Amino acid sequence: MTSEIGSESSSDLDPARLFAPVAHQRTIGLAVSGGADSLALMLLYAGWTAPEKPKAIVYTLDHGLRPEGRGEAEMVVREAARLGLPARLLTWEGPKPLSGKQQAARAARYRLIGEAMKADGVALLLTAHHRRDQAETMLMRLAHGSGVTGLGAMRSFSCVEGVAVFRPLLEISPDTLAACVEQTGLSPAHDPSNADPAYERTRWREALAQLEALGLTEDDLARAARRLQRIDALAERITDEFLATHVTRDRLGVLKLTRPALVEADREIAIRALARLLAAASGSRSYALARIEALAERIGSGANFAATLGGARCEAGNDTVVFYREAGRKPIAPVQLAPGETHLWDGRFTITASVPARVGPATAMTRERFKALAGTPLWCPVAALRAAPLICDDHGTVLALGALVIQPGVRVGQPPLTASSANCGNRPPQMPGALVSPE
Repeated sequence: MTSEIGSESSSDLDPARLFAPVAHQRTIGLAVSGGADSLALMLLYAGWTAPEKPKAIVYTLDHGLRPEGRGEAEMVVREAARLGLPARLLTWEGPKPLSGKQQAARAARYRLIGEAMKADGVALLLTAHHRRDQAETMLMRLAHGSGVTGLGAMRSFSCVEGVAVFRPLLEISPDTLAACVEQTGLSPAHDPSNADPAYERTRWREALAQLEALGLTEDDLARAARRLQRIDALAERITDEFLATHVTRDRLGVLKLTRPALVEADREIAIRALARLLAAASGSRSYALARIEALAERIGSGANFAATLGGARCEAGNDTVVFYREAGRKPIAPVQLAPGETHLWDGRFTITASVPARVGPATAMTRERFKALAGTPLWCPVAALRAAPLICDDHGTVLALGALVIQPGVRVGQPPLTASSANCGNRPPQMPGALVSPE
């Protein structure tokens, strides 16, 4: 069976080409639901004859939403075993939501698979998203008012719910994948929710069929998405250069932007720079594009102002615009770290302890207390100081405030402002702390 798949005559289905971007990995995960697309992914990977290809672990999930779900997951485990692939059957337990089931199921799927991957030492998950999925995604995002980044739809590499993902089949038709499965004699699972018009993606799938009758095919849309991805990648590189030249970030997470430089920048670059600054200041991953466009207009007006956007404070003066996290907006529970443990605090600080340490918000910190600890006057608003993490050892001794290390026992870093892990394109994402540009 595997030799037939591996010798697929179409060059598009050559496993060596499809999986070449992950050939250097030690172990990868395969997300397999039992549907035709993911079964084809598993078959193609099994048919890859590279002598030193990565070990693969198949992850399948019983969502507990349909009576057939358990049997479908067990079928995946059996077929994986026939192909010589280890498999893990995961179960989404507990009460299920009455509404928003697809979104909740997706989040649970990535959460459970991500936890299993961590336990197995797997860093990258392969999924079976294909060309029609890409076309549907582009249409959905066009309807939602997305910008260039969002209209580029799904990237080959990205981060989803904290899981690093690779999609090797984005240029392949689902009909081709179904034919791969059919020639092996397997009977794929069919989820009736995929045809339920109550779900937005189903409606766009039906609309796509109507658009194809007018001459706009899934291939056209997928090709347009690839072209937009190239434009997006260029704009991100220019934004990287802009931020490196015109932005500074201190050890408390406060960012300062040269206002005239933003005003003079190309509008697209200015909007992207603001998106990155807001995300870095708040620890959030994305903002509505329309809100960022409005902020760019306001900064360009020349008027001084202060505003808060989704947890990020923005204070515009004559020459600079300052960004920092709004203190107390989203209370964060303290975290206890064991020696050697690393924790990403509020999306802004990566903390690694070499001694037992407790991390919590510095909500009670004052200017006087800061000066006594740091030996220097506070250089930023007190609100920014109080949004920083306070790191203490078991005896209450302050080890660090933000990324300002005061005593040995802890290392603190800040995720980069660059787009290296935002929309990763053809490169594996860097985890954790990826920032995502606006759709």
